[in-house]
Amino acid sequence: MSSPALEPSVAVVQACGTDAWAPLSGCGARAPQSLLPWLAEPGLLTARVRAACGAAMSLRMLRLERVSLALPLRDRLCVEDADCLLREVEISCGGSRWIFAQSVFPVTTVVRYPWLGELGHNGLGESLARVEDVRREPLEYAELPPTHALARAAFGDGGSGSAVWARRAVYRLGGWPILVQEVFLPDLGHCD
Repeated sequence: MSSPALEPSVAVVQACGTDAWAPLSGCGARAPQSLLPWLAEPGLLTARVRAACGAAMSLRMLRLERVSLALPLRDRLCVEDADCLLREVEISCGGSRWIFAQSVFPVTTVVRYPWLGELGHNGLGESLARVEDVRREPLEYAELPPTHALARAAFGDGGSGSAVWARRAVYRLGGWPILVQEVFLPDLGHCD
């Protein structure tokens, strides 16, 4: 895949209110019991889906674009970058979409690790597992209303009439940050 254009688009990566995200211990009691093992998964979600779906598992890149980086996310990532590379993928089992993932790569991180912009349909987590000096900060969780920017991105124009659960984590590659946000979709666990 070729590198993204250098000019930012009109899209802006929106940050959630910092108080919307919390440790699982602070919000897990509200989550459906069937979802808790997925939310608390310590390993790679792609590996967990692959184990559940086998050959029916697929990962498809939906978007790779340079966009403006909202100030709250700059603060969360501790960067001064005005722009980032935004990558969105869906992980499916057969015809059922299970997980929507959005990765935010500040431009300075992409300059240091240009392969981030060249992942194509490969899983980010599996690629990070092969990198030395990667550290994941504690996972944060939120129940997103259907109007939330991340929920709207997960469902596109079709939208969703109900709240969805998401988790996110900052990863540091040799100190350079990226943010990964994962939305658990209603078809999770069902394979068409």
